[in-house]
Amino acid sequence: MEPKPSGWDVRYATVFQEPHVVASYPNRPPYPQETIDELARLAADGAVVDAGCGTGELARRLAPIVARVDAVDVSLPMLELAQTLPGAELVQWVHAGIETAALDPPYALVVAGDSVHWFDWDVALPRIFALAPRFAVVSRNWFHGADDLVARLRPVYAAHGWNKDFRPLDPVTELERRGLLRIVDRFEAPPEPWQPTQEEVVALHFSQSGFARDRLADAALFERELREALGPEPYAFAVSGSIVLTQSA
Repeated sequence: MEPKPSGWDVRYATVFQEPHVVASYPNRPPYPQETIDELARLAADGAVVDAGCGTGELARRLAPIVARVDAVDVSLPMLELAQTLPGAELVQWVHAGIETAALDPPYALVVAGDSVHWFDWDVALPRIFALAPRFAVVSRNWFHGADDLVARLRPVYAAHGWNKDFRPLDPVTELERRGLLRIVDRFEAPPEPWQPTQEEVVALHFSQSGFARDRLADAALFERELREALGPEPYAFAVSGSIVLTQSA
């Protein structure tokens, strides 16, 4: 089997155990409501696993509208924060990787929100399809349509990111090419307005593996250049959400 791209190696995932990364995570914008509604439709009143749940946004928003949600993450600090957030009491939290988590099938759907690239693919994908017939890979674009801003941010990212192995690859494409899943449908939610403060946008960058504050050579310079690229408030961004529905290959 072709190795997973090195930019998604486990050593880059360990930052999600670090306090500053965990504390920064809630600054990420929410998934569009239509993304949540589509996941609930796919679950068809059945049970759902949120794999690599982080602070459990998908799990907490799905829990009131599906049969039940089991949320799995290898980072205990992420789960501890998740359990303090609204809706946490409706979710069963499981401290483990999806590869080994003790779960209670059957499930109608497994979802992974911005997390599938961190899994041990050769182990995780067979496990996921043993748990449920369908696997939804969910992602979001924080700066939908803000092409000028993205162009200003790219050189800042390139200069400061500590993950020198990173390549802008699509994990679903990589998984399908390796014969680990088959794409059966795609869904794109209409973008929703997002009006963060500059502090929130800066903080959400520190929630990303490649920009974990304690791993950067010069975090203060990164932050200064990030603020310059962002420019002054107010901001009127939009967030889009996409779902790639897959089945076992």
